[in-house]
Amino acid sequence: MTSRIKTVLVIGGTTGIGEQLVRRFHALGKKVIVTGRNQASLTALAQELGGLETRQFDITDFSTLPSHAADILKAFPNLDTVLINAGIQKSFSFFDPSSIAPGEVEREIAANLTAPTLLIQAFAPHLLSLATKGTPATLFVTSSTLGLIPMGLWPNYSATKAGIHALALTLRQQIAFAGEEAKKNFNVVEIVPPYVDTGLDKEHREATNAAQGEHAFPPMPLQEYIDQFFKTLEDVEADGSLRKEIGVGTGALAVQTWRDSFGEVYKQFGMAT
Repeated sequence: MTSRIKTVLVIGGTTGIGEQLVRRFHALGKKVIVTGRNQASLTALAQELGGLETRQFDITDFSTLPSHAADILKAFPNLDTVLINAGIQKSFSFFDPSSIAPGEVEREIAANLTAPTLLIQAFAPHLLSLATKGTPATLFVTSSTLGLIPMGLWPNYSATKAGIHALALTLRQQIAFAGEEAKKNFNVVEIVPPYVDTGLDKEHREATNAAQGEHAFPPMPLQEYIDQFFKTLEDVEADGSLRKEIGVGTGALAVQTWRDSFGEVYKQFGMAT
């Protein structure tokens, strides 16, 4: 339900899915702030989309994240939605040291899991404060179908996205401890994309397709994914809250399978998921 979103921060929004989300939210009349590492890309996007706000920083520079978050919240005290989307993907074999450059494993973990964790830590208190005062607040975190159905071609990526899935679950449980207003107004939404045609896998697409052979399948066109994303976003829960996951294609299958299995275990524990 996009009507609950007034001001949205998209972290990692200058390419791929992130950029298209920025464009669609902007077209819907939302106040959009976008971050990225590349100032030229941010400037070009701002010149095209009137009123777009930009902030340039690297999410893997952990020492500066708190100050960047504080600056954003000072400039936009009514920020009600944060979408954490930035990430990288590598394909390698644990048995072939030459298949990945030194330091790339650490860099993938830093971008895909450590940085999102620190960003949640930086923005969650603000969003909770809004929610407890009756203002709808939303945190989107982007995982992947590979976070629920890991594959050996992308071992570290799969593991980091499984970590994002766990963060979404545990954050919802912590919100449940914060009281009824928080539970009602603070939605945590896990974005679970399928294989989408972006530049995420450009370094290794040919090699991974060759490795899969006849089982290789084509990516979903980016605009098709965005259309389905926003259609699903409007399909709210019975209580009017946003869906806990936005899964498209194989992402929807993975989410439903998880809900029908481990989701039922959580219900037995009486825990929010």
